[in-house]
Amino acid sequence: MNVALSSTSFFAHSDILFSSLINSFAGLNGDATEFVNSFVNNKINISSLFYYLKKDKQVIHLLPVPVFIDKISKSDGLHKKRGRVQFVSKGVWESGFDTTGWFDQEKYTLIQDGEVLLTTQECRNLGLNEDSVLYSMVDLPKNPIRKASEDDSIYYQADVEISKIDGVESGFYYLYTAEGNDEIMLKNATNVMAFSGIGGERSNTGRTMGAPVFEIEFNMDFQPGSISYENGFTNISLLNPQQEELKHVIYSKTILRGGGRKDDDTSFSVVRMITEGSLLESSDVTGRLVKTGTDFNNNDVLRNGKSFVLPIRYNKVNNELQTF
Repeated sequence: MNVALSSTSFFAHSDILFSSLINSFAGLNGDATEFVNSFVNNKINISSLFYYLKKDKQVIHLLPVPVFIDKISKSDGLHKKRGRVQFVSKGVWESGFDTTGWFDQEKYTLIQDGEVLLTTQECRNLGLNEDSVLYSMVDLPKNPIRKASEDDSIYYQADVEISKIDGVESGFYYLYTAEGNDEIMLKNATNVMAFSGIGGERSNTGRTMGAPVFEIEFNMDFQPGSISYENGFTNISLLNPQQEELKHVIYSKTILRGGGRKDDDTSFSVVRMITEGSLLESSDVTGRLVKTGTDFNNNDVLRNGKSFVLPIRYNKVNNELQTF
């Protein structure tokens, strides 16, 4: 029987990545105030943490599927199959979101039980096929560190494991914008995080990431096509928009974040965030950091709701999107 405490995402959201980077920086330098202020002042922006695949010189970056895709897609009875897709490759993203061709196997290939969409050429280059598995979820039994009584039973911790694919390197990446000393601080924190891991136990998450590689650019090279695409923007991070920014959010879904227990048995505040993949009419949506409480040293505990925005092109067959 599965009695895991709660559902677990298959990737680390930007608030988790932010917290891990801050903790890593503090562990290295003793104080992270300057580093935090760089996020506050928009000198550093980060995306959520996603998967990549690499074979020789071919690198495939996976990105989250926009949450509005089914709203703009043709009513063709394939909404459930379309709804299973969680990630697309950068190559799919650059070709434009025209879901009418997603299940044309000459153009695209689904792996990970239909959850990851690559171009068929990308699959061939990596030697993958429909049966290829990138990640999996496992539930591990754990004993509570502190038991209220002897009758307290074990609980289950849900862990995400990256599968080993012959000849293919796989791992995590995130996108960022930063310059000068801000970039140096971010790189230092990332190097520490790569060794110590992102939350959980170091035996599970530490020393498995390898030394981080910092690439110079991540440009969107949209491919020409015969379709007249709509142009927009989407966030690939969690987003907690400022009040005046809500008018730029055309379509979104939300998720509750935070609420963990503190050492004094009180709880941190719960924050409602917009998930990755909303439809934005402008890239000028910065979001904000949200205070959820204080820690045992009386430091502010912040959730990262700052946006990381990418351009997007999509074929709007249906017109069900409503601006709120």
